[in-house]
Amino acid sequence: MNRQQFMQAMEIHLRPMDPLERAELLADYEQHFEMGLREGRLEEEIARELGHPIEIAKEALGDRYDAHTPGSDPFYAPTFEEMRSQQKKGNRAARNFFTAIGLFFLNIILAIPLGLTLWSVWLTIASLSLLVLAPVAAAVDFLYLGHFEYSELFVSIGAFGVGILFAIATKSVFKAFKLITLQYVRWNQKTMKGDV
Repeated sequence: MNRQQFMQAMEIHLRPMDPLERAELLADYEQHFEMGLREGRLEEEIARELGHPIEIAKEALGDRYDAHTPGSDPFYAPTFEEMRSQQKKGNRAARNFFTAIGLFFLNIILAIPLGLTLWSVWLTIASLSLLVLAPVAAAVDFLYLGHFEYSELFVSIGAFGVGILFAIATKSVFKAFKLITLQYVRWNQKTMKGDV
């Protein structure tokens, strides 16, 4: 906080004080800055040493600081902190609105199509794992049609092995895609909350 910011915050927080008393106190703090600058110190360093304007105002005002709340005075003007919190609330609503719109279009245009593509890849791999059933098909062919060839037996055994590999891949790919999907959903939630 530089000198101007410090003095403005002091002016705002000391508002309930008598104008002459406030002017005198502010002049004292101006002198602190003048002396510190003559010694070659930075404004931020001086402000840090003086303390936070809210704490200084609480100490200087005593009971007047706590008793002076919004609504108790028709001429009440909000303090610096109150104005900042009001502004944050207004900004938060606007930010949430535009964040929701941005996320909606991001999800519609990019995330949902990509997600469906990823999951269709998984579905394809999962369906290829049905090659495990090739020996069953060969057995049905032999039992009902009475047709048996060694080449068909070897192909069905090979397809069985490939089906097992695809079944293992299906499990791994499912875990990976599930993790990606959950992370993206969490990212959406954090973005809406403003945690990102």
